[in-house]
Amino acid sequence: MEKVWDELKKIEAQAEQIQNDAQDRAKKMVLLAKQDAEKLVENSKTYAEAESQKLYEKAIEEANQERNEHLKVNEEVVGNLKLKAEKRMKKAVSAVVNAVLEDI
Repeated sequence: MEKVWDELKKIEAQAEQIQNDAQDRAKKMVLLAKQDAEKLVENSKTYAEAESQKLYEKAIEEANQERNEHLKVNEEVVGNLKLKAEKRMKKAVSAVVNAVLEDI
């Protein structure tokens, strides 16, 4: 009977040791999972920052292109207006000269 009790005590001690080992392993696994999650979050932040910088640069580039296109169109319009103004200026000068000469 004593042998049975001794054997049961050994089995109980082994079971307790197995349970303690399992708890230690679980704690280590949780710690490693937490560290991995933190790394993933940090990597995600880095990726998000890089992606937002790319999007910002692309938006700036597109805005500059659009501005340059508008500038070209506006320069053409200004050129046309100058030509029309010069033509009208010649007519205006002629009209003023004629008016002055008629008064003389």
